[in-house]
Order: sequence, then C-alpha cells, then structure tokens
Amino acid sequence: MYSIESNYNPMMEALHAAMAAGTIHRSMAATAWWLGRQQIMNEREYWFQIAGRVTALLPAADRDAIVAQLGKQEDAFVDNPVSDWPALPPALAGLFTSWDPVQPAPDLVALRADAIGKIDREAEKYRQNFITPGSGQVMAYQQKLAEARAAVAVPPAPEAEIPHIVAEAAIDGVTVATKAAEIIATFEQWQTVSAGIEAKRLGAKKAVAEATTAEAIIAAAIVDYGA
Repeated sequence: MYSIESNYNPMMEALHAAMAAGTIHRSMAATAWWLGRQQIMNEREYWFQIAGRVTALLPAADRDAIVAQLGKQEDAFVDNPVSDWPALPPALAGLFTSWDPVQPAPDLVALRADAIGKIDREAEKYRQNFITPGSGQVMAYQQKLAEARAAVAVPPAPEAEIPHIVAEAAIDGVTVATKAAEIIATFEQWQTVSAGIEAKRLGAKKAVAEATTAEAIIAAAIVDYGA
C-alpha cells in the first residue's frame, strides 16, 4: 500500500478504479488534468489523454465548465479525444504493482486448526443457551436425571434416595412425580437439541478438513447452530 502522505498516489488509484468501472465523472477529469499539469511520473501525455476523453464524454454543462479552464494545448485533447483508455505506461504499472505486492500463500494447516477451534468454541457457547456451564453443574444435572428416573420407576424410590427431586418439588409446590416427569421431559428435549448441535459441529469440522483453499476453510467454519 502506498503512503497516505503522498497526495497524488490515492488520486491515481481512485482515477484508475473509476476507469476500470467504466465511470465518467467530472471529478475524474479534474483529477486527470491536475496529474497531467503536475507531470506526475513524467506521464503528462497519458494523463491528458485520459482527461481529454473524460471531458469530451461529460454532459455539456460539466464539459463546458472544464473546457473554460483549459489552455489551447489542453483543448486539443478534448477536441480529438482518444477512443479508448490509453495503455498504462510501464512505470505506472510497476508503481501500482508495488502497492499490492503478492501475498505469501496462507498456512492452511494453521488456518484449519484455528477454524476447528472456532467451531468447538461456538458450539459450546450455543450449548450454554440451554445448560449452565461447569463440570459441577453437569454432575448435578446427571444426578437429578438419575433421581427423576428412580422417582417414576415402579415402585418409586424412597424420598431419601432422591433428595434433589424432593427439594425441587417442594420449592415449586408440585408433587415429586410431577417434578420428576418435568426433569425427564427437559432432558429429552435437550437430547434433541444436543444431537443437532453435535451434527453441525462434526459436519463443519469435516468440511474444514476437506477444504483445499483458505476461503473454503473460513467458509466451512461458519456454522449457524440456531438454524
């Protein structure tokens, strides 16, 4: 990238971007005339050819306003404009290339590792919409599920063996059987959600492993767990 301290490098880049896009605008003419008058890169003729072509193609009001500011030698570039954009001089081509040097090939191994880590982190973050994180909390969930199943067994387990269920039932003002059924239903719903998250997580990691370009790896790591 060029230094922004140079006032004409960004002008040259903007002018050529507009040319590549097929744009015709009075600002392009003004820029090209200035570049030619300053003989930037010693390419006066090149800039004036661009300026003359743009000026000739402008709406009458804009064209006349610019022509009124030109000298006789400059008028000739408007009166006999080039039919197409002039070829980019070698010196300018080299300068433009130096602004955007060839980037080294991406490290796909490192990129894959980062992508897989991202997939795992985002899957875990999404899981936390449904469960409280922490190994102790997971153990509590497992214990409550075991007690809930014991509570609805035939015959049901004694209350002394299902203290979590008894405590929660008392807090919520429901029977032990109702609380046990609620916990089991919540677990079954979570199983469905968890299976969906895991399928997407593993599918994304497989896609990352099979991707052969940096763009494909980055795209494969984008997972919408909520879809």
